[in-house]
Amino acid sequence: MSRYNQINIQHFANLVQEINVSKYTQEEYREIVEDIYMAIFRHNTEGEYVIPTMPNEEGEWKVYKPKQTKEEVMELIQKGKMVWDKTVI
Repeated sequence: MSRYNQINIQHFANLVQEINVSKYTQEEYREIVEDIYMAIFRHNTEGEYVIPTMPNEEGEWKVYKPKQTKEEVMELIQKGKMVWDKTVI
């Protein structure tokens, strides 16, 4: 294991130990730990690379996908989040 990974793991462990468990529900605690994990390692607990969202987007993190499938694009078009420009094709 690299020194960089060791430092990140130690940093993560220290931050999680500082959380006062009695102040949060189990779900809130899980979300806090996951946010700390994603901030340090830039991956979610499912192993997907994550990036911070822009101020106008929902949530604090989103899964980074360099390419979208045709189904994902069609879903965005149907939800009105993307406009299909027929002149591009």
